[in-house]
Amino acid sequence: MTDLINHLYFYSEDHCIPQSLETPEYRKTVHGLEQDWARFRSTLTAEQNRRLEDLLSRQFTVKLTEEQAVFRSGLSIGVTLGRL
Repeated sequence: MTDLINHLYFYSEDHCIPQSLETPEYRKTVHGLEQDWARFRSTLTAEQNRRLEDLLSRQFTVKLTEEQAVFRSGLSIGVTLGRL
């Protein structure tokens, strides 16, 4: 079952989510955020940048784990409702 859940998760990540995010508002927000990050990073020393990268990497791992848990919960609810 875990393999099926993983395949569905990666399928939705590759095919469903991008379609949902194809909006001008999302693209504008992402563009502004990228510009702000670039300006911020230009003020950091090499050591500060390394530490920031480490923290962001760890934060990404936590966020990915949370997203997978939400997906699994939603899938579980869907399967349960489908049995009714």
